Amino acid sequence: MGVPKFFKWISERYPSLSEVVKDYQIPDFDNLYLDMNGIIHICSHPNDNDPHFRMTEEKMFQDIFHYIEVLFRLVQPKEVFFMAVDGVAPRAKMNQQRSRRFRSAREAVECEKKARDRGEVLPSEERFDSNCITPGTEFMVRLDAQLQYFVTCKISQDKMWQNCKVIYSGHQTPGEGEHKIMEYIRYSKSQPNYNPNTRHCLYGLDADLIMLGLTSHEPHFSLLREEVRFGGKQDNSRTPTPEETTFHLLHLSLMREYINLEFYDLRDSLPFKYNLENIIDDWVLMGFLVGNDFIPHLPHLHINKEALPILYRTYKEVMPTLDGYLNNGGKLHLGRFEKFMKKLAEFDLEIFNDTNADLKYFDSKRSKGDKVFKGRHHRENNLEAFFGDDEGNEENGAFGALEEDALDNEEIRKKFERLGIQQDLMFEDDEDTDSEETIFDAEFRQHKREYYMNKLEFEHITPHDLREQAEGYVRGIQWILNYYYNGVCSWSWYYPHHYCPYISDIKDFSNMEINFEMGKPFQPFEQLLAVLPPISMKLLPTAYHDLMLSENSPLKKFYPETFRTDLNGKLQDWEAVVLIPFIDEEKLLSAMKPCNERLTKREKERNCHGPMYICTYTPDNLGEYKAPAYYPPVGVNHNKMELICREEWELPPERIYKGLCKGVILDAYFAGFPSLKHIDHTYHVAKEGVRVFMQASREESYILDVKSPTETPDLKDIADQLLGKVVFVSWPHLNEALVDAVSNSEEKYTLVKDGVQKTAVTDGIKEQYNLVKSSIATTYHDRWGIAIGSTHVIVYAKPMTGRKYVASPCGRMTLEKEWSNTIQPYAYQVVVKDMAVQDLGYRKQLTPQEYFPPRSKVFMLGQPHYGCMGEVIEIDPSQKGRIRVAMTVTTDPNLEVVKQKESQHVERYMTGSQAAHRAGIYHQLLARITGTVFLAPPVGDNPMAEMETRNKLNIGLNLKNNRRNEEVIGYTRKIQEQSERPVWLYSDKVIEAIREYQEKFPEVFEYMSRNSAQRDIFYQNEMFPENFKERVAELTTWLKSAAFAKAERQPCGTQALGETLSQMILEEVDKVSTIRAKAVKMQVRPHLLFKPNPYQGSTPPDRSVTYKMFDRVVNVREGHSVPLGAKGTVVGIQPASKEADIMYDILFDEAFNGGLTLRGPASAKKCYRLHWAAMINISHGSRIATTSQKPPENRWNHSLQQTWNQPSKPTGHSQYQQNRQTNKNGQYYQERWQQDRTANQNLQPHLSQGARGRGGTTAMDNMVEIRSANQMQCAVHGTFYSQWSRIVKHGINKVQGRKYIPCYPFVPQNLSGSKAYQLLIFLDVQSALDDGMRFYKAGEKQLFCSGDRQGVISSKYFEKVVDRESESIIFPHSRPPVGLETITPSRPPVGLETISGKSHFPNHGQGQIGHGRGKAMASQQPKGMQLYQNIWSQLQGADQGQVDLRPAQSQMLSHMLNISNNDMQNVSSSSSVKMNGSASASALSTGRKEVSVHDIFKGAMMNNHLQGGQNNPNIISMLSAAHQSFSVTQQEAQNSRGDSPVKSAFVPTQVIRNQTPRKPRHDQQKQDSNPKSAVASEPQTSQKDEKSQVRADPPVPVPQVQKDCQQQKGLVTKPKRNRLAVKFNQQPEDNTSHSDN
Repeated sequence: MGVPKFFKWISERYPSLSEVVKDYQIPDFDNLYLDMNGIIHICSHPNDNDPHFRMTEEKMFQDIFHYIEVLFRLVQPKEVFFMAVDGVAPRAKMNQQRSRRFRSAREAVECEKKARDRGEVLPSEERFDSNCITPGTEFMVRLDAQLQYFVTCKISQDKMWQNCKVIYSGHQTPGEGEHKIMEYIRYSKSQPNYNPNTRHCLYGLDADLIMLGLTSHEPHFSLLREEVRFGGKQDNSRTPTPEETTFHLLHLSLMREYINLEFYDLRDSLPFKYNLENIIDDWVLMGFLVGNDFIPHLPHLHINKEALPILYRTYKEVMPTLDGYLNNGGKLHLGRFEKFMKKLAEFDLEIFNDTNADLKYFDSKRSKGDKVFKGRHHRENNLEAFFGDDEGNEENGAFGALEEDALDNEEIRKKFERLGIQQDLMFEDDEDTDSEETIFDAEFRQHKREYYMNKLEFEHITPHDLREQAEGYVRGIQWILNYYYNGVCSWSWYYPHHYCPYISDIKDFSNMEINFEMGKPFQPFEQLLAVLPPISMKLLPTAYHDLMLSENSPLKKFYPETFRTDLNGKLQDWEAVVLIPFIDEEKLLSAMKPCNERLTKREKERNCHGPMYICTYTPDNLGEYKAPAYYPPVGVNHNKMELICREEWELPPERIYKGLCKGVILDAYFAGFPSLKHIDHTYHVAKEGVRVFMQASREESYILDVKSPTETPDLKDIADQLLGKVVFVSWPHLNEALVDAVSNSEEKYTLVKDGVQKTAVTDGIKEQYNLVKSSIATTYHDRWGIAIGSTHVIVYAKPMTGRKYVASPCGRMTLEKEWSNTIQPYAYQVVVKDMAVQDLGYRKQLTPQEYFPPRSKVFMLGQPHYGCMGEVIEIDPSQKGRIRVAMTVTTDPNLEVVKQKESQHVERYMTGSQAAHRAGIYHQLLARITGTVFLAPPVGDNPMAEMETRNKLNIGLNLKNNRRNEEVIGYTRKIQEQSERPVWLYSDKVIEAIREYQEKFPEVFEYMSRNSAQRDIFYQNEMFPENFKERVAELTTWLKSAAFAKAERQPCGTQALGETLSQMILEEVDKVSTIRAKAVKMQVRPHLLFKPNPYQGSTPPDRSVTYKMFDRVVNVREGHSVPLGAKGTVVGIQPASKEADIMYDILFDEAFNGGLTLRGPASAKKCYRLHWAAMINISHGSRIATTSQKPPENRWNHSLQQTWNQPSKPTGHSQYQQNRQTNKNGQYYQERWQQDRTANQNLQPHLSQGARGRGGTTAMDNMVEIRSANQMQCAVHGTFYSQWSRIVKHGINKVQGRKYIPCYPFVPQNLSGSKAYQLLIFLDVQSALDDGMRFYKAGEKQLFCSGDRQGVISSKYFEKVVDRESESIIFPHSRPPVGLETITPSRPPVGLETISGKSHFPNHGQGQIGHGRGKAMASQQPKGMQLYQNIWSQLQGADQGQVDLRPAQSQMLSHMLNISNNDMQNVSSSSSVKMNGSASASALSTGRKEVSVHDIFKGAMMNNHLQGGQNNPNIISMLSAAHQSFSVTQQEAQNSRGDSPVKSAFVPTQVIRNQTPRKPRHDQQKQDSNPKSAVASEPQTSQKDEKSQVRADPPVPVPQVQKDCQQQKGLVTKPKRNRLAVKFNQQPEDNTSHSDN
């Protein structure tokens, strides 16, 4: 496990040391080394805290393979890939292994016991014993065979694995995994052809890998490990995929420079030459003094108690007095080390002074009769007795061995002065002062005596014992140095104590001789018996069981059933000393001899050592490789295996190359390897609360102070130097970036097409400029420990995202850099402009034949067949370099049917108060029961039991987790406004779960209702007064077996499709799976082909890509768990702060090894999570083809914004109108609108808010004033229907406390949460600019408008207002909803004759010729359109969950829909139907009616509302008037079919019965083709692509006319229900075909 807590401490002391990276941010490495045991433990028992957790062995092996595969793909080593599994360890390591295994076995048993005590029923399957991950067990033998098969499979089938040498060292090869790796590095480094600039990456979880890496003295060395989160309760559960794992990349190149700063003071004070490599060796030595796997830590030296700074201060004090370094390449200089330890011994006295003062203080507070604490007099009496013993027998007395510790009086006085101890208390001016020891010195000696007697169990302390302790400790230090620098020097040596001696007692060893006997490693079964506890006896062969269990066994005492642990100054249980006896090697081997003969043949084969394997690719077919269990054989084996013994890599110390290699490059920058060079800086050490691990550090940190320039730089000169140039940003973790602009507080220079644009920084922009400066400085200081000083200039640049080969005019493929579309700010003083950069060795140019060799896989980025995978046939010179490709064209499923059904399967969420009302409980109780509720065992007589939390049980539903920011799919969602607290929403499933909980365990709710505000923890016997054990058992069983317990968790804000929709997608996939794929040969230009690119980084294959739910995608990454070319469907989108980090849940068509199960059993092994750089969006290509958008350009820098063509732009809008008038099929407008919606999803709709990068970017960075409307595509402001009536009258106002009105420079899509706007207001930018308003563009995502002098944008600047769901234009009223067509049936529909005798609908003032079943006719009826829009907008603006037309709610409805009281009172007069009473009270009948907006429209015209000049007719009046239209419609329908009324051709309606949608009847669908129908029905075959949003709202009754009104028409229907609702879920669609006049 390495040095405990060392990683956290070192990362906080040197804040820039490590960085959190994603897979695309990892630099190039030559060699990758895996410490396999960390991976094996992660994948085999990921959740030790859950006693119910079980996993099959097959799943373990799959996860291990997958993890290796992902790590290989992350790093992509160029030369060597080394996989090292722990073999038999040296004897010195076995003590630690033995302690760890005894403790883990006991913890597993205790965990299961606590679960049973809580009444939980555990699975019948045997739990996985993690102790089986030890050499020699059957599990390790099976794992070894699987790993050999895996390597063979990958080398034979994966091209990425064929380009490097794979070394596999299994459990048969002796040695720890990481030390076998270091042995290989030492061997390679000593070879004459070794590259001194080799880049190493070592993956592992042990903190002491830092030590190992530094001992290699390789400057280009990095450590890769999972992100570590400190603080709070540790959770052992892991994320399901390594793609979701965030990694720490710790750079030893920075570690070397920080160590140089740590001891920088020694440069001028050493009497010998300062050498960083020797300083590093001594630094490693000091790290061993705080404890490691082989010797305990020195007393009171704890990392979390300033142990390492104490060592460093002591080192800097003593080194100027020495003649050389302590550690010379692994050899300890005993004389110098003794002086160092003597100086360090002062720390013993300092610690004891503090401890003794505390003890005396507490003793003074105790009463003399205290039986527990005996007080000072007791200690003084004991001291007198000890003195008597010393005087009586100096040699054998209790203090005889410690007598030499007594110091002369003068030396003691000096120590006390240095420690701040008052001397007058210790030195009395009497005649005995010079001859007698002081009380303090005596107490210190007594304290050490008690330590040795209690900890080391010495009965008498003699000088021989102390000398043996000192020499044993020094010998242990030397063994460790040998192990780290030279390899194993003795397999049999070990430190024989659980504790170390006091520092002051480690002395007089300078002349000792240190020799080690090499010995030989244990056999596997010998190690198993030496380290396994009795609980893990099954892992041993049966022949050895009696040695553990038999009372007569000579080894019985080495396997205690119970044992003690001692924290020994530590805080965590895992740090405690396990007090078990050390195994006796001689007794162990002699006891095993007679048992060895009873071993079977297979067991004897397990009990031996084996070689390592060097695997390389050979084109020869080596035949079939037979696979172990679970997997098919490798049909064609290309893995050439070479066996090599460990001894061949062992080198004597004199042949090992120590220090830096000749020819190593230190001054040039290696990409991805950070350095503190390049920027002038100083440093200081202080406690400044850096936040490396998401919490402020309490320790001292090295803060780098960037030197400020003496003169303020001239912005014009900086612009001339940097604009359009490549610089390095984010020092010290440098990244390349392309400069786009520079700015100070007065002016800004921006690179534009025509040159450089200079703009003044106005007050508003200056405010943002200052915020950016502050953000950058704060980020640098708090996270990276760098004080950058005053920032006078900000550089705006585009970071590099990757590289790709581009077809150049010269006919070659040129490697070019890709730049992000997002411009980020950086402080000028930490931007590196000119420096030497090491060539990465990439080939800058390739011929097309080299880049596209025959049979290479490519993907189509053009039309047709966008996203199809093909194979290169040849390059045809006669076709101007076009590439001949055989494309495999498959049939994609039609998911439109699933999309249309999406709304039926989407959960409806409600607030906590609404959910509590539905469930019949208090809101506070619902908030608690859906989260965490702790239930603890009975209190009993123990007053401290309330503090006991280890056995507490969570009886909450656990449907939300604020700490992890997780929600449960289908149950809960969390939304958060920008400046408000997050709000949890609940679905009907939560209500069902709570009701079931209440029914089964009413005691829980009754008790919590009475006591919820009083306690955080409840107790079992109080909540269940009778039979609490049985009831708790029943409760835990139900909680674990309920459906919500198995529901998937996801990050809050994630979009996800449920199991039902995923199942429907797979069914559609199955329908087309039998269609045979077609092979299409094509001649394709190179820039329209994507080839899997190892230098791709985070750049997507198609930069214009957008992603939506249900999109079809294809995987384009090689060497990955997902097969190349596998197709799937997007079923989930997880938000992230960067677009490149957004994870997409993909449901693939076929299962594959390594696949996940994310959407129910049907999706087993078919799911995976990918980011946008790993796939091509096939649906995006289809959208491009539909909208006739141009294919991707050959060059990256073609701005996608040039193709957006928003309809709000004045020139674009006029073009729309022109095309709309000339386009005869009426589809152009709708298609262009759809094109805009597709193109504008570069908005990054799934980005989470408030994210900041290294540069401290914010949402309002890089504000540029807009001078002309031509500088933007559009200006859009989002709002809601609830605000529309106010906005249309008073305009758009600024939010209180803000200076600008926020807008979008594009049409926003896929908005959710607080930004799920219903209306989009398109602004007339040019008119606003002409009238003095100002617009500012902030990056690519936001636009800000100042408004007029009052900060308002009045409605006269509204170019149009669009309903976002239906895309209908609701303002100005003269414009039609998209898709609305005129209807001219063969005979006039009933009710239209009342409008001036004309039998037609209006054409809404657009002059467009409508069409229907009869001859098309034109008309001008603007008021009809206005009426229709008004009704539709009011219906859409109302919250359907609140629209209830019962009398009690009519006034609320009138307020919501902006209907005046007069309108409410005049309902009856506005209708031609005679009504008794007011509409709000008596206009509602109890009969069921089906009413559509079309019916309302006809009824309104029939009752002359159009002629009455009502510009704002109210809904109640319209619904009442619609009754006549409904009645006639019903009559005609019954005459023609004798069935239910015909539904509107324009607006589908949904009648809710008992909160359940009513399914349409088959015979009703046939009615569309009936020529006698009074209303033209919408064809079934022309459904719109946009899905309709339907929510399962509570029933809402429709206002009806009185029965006497029905009797007048002779259509009295029998009332069926009192509370029925009509829902309008979709706006009219343009689905008819054009008919000429």
